[in-house]
Amino acid sequence: MSDRVEYWWIRQEAGIQPAEVTFRGGIPVHARLIGTQETLAAISFELMERLPAAPRPVLEQAAPPAPRTPADRSGRIVWLVGIILLTLIVLFSGRLFDALK
Repeated sequence: MSDRVEYWWIRQEAGIQPAEVTFRGGIPVHARLIGTQETLAAISFELMERLPAAPRPVLEQAAPPAPRTPADRSGRIVWLVGIILLTLIVLFSGRLFDALK
């Protein structure tokens, strides 16, 4: 049988404290008080209420950033040609309009 660890509020002679309770086959075997190395036998405590989740590390390592892909340069060239073309149209539109009259 494998051991399962859950976090519970337990009552013992010292009062109510959070503990890491080890279960074997659904039966509590022993508990370790959180913040100490003290281990209690199952007959010396009473389970009160299960804590919502196991504590997680406060600081987790962030995933490394994805490598940057080279930019698509053809898009820049299209924009450059478009701006130059619009500039030429604005500069010569008056003369072109007069020539068409």
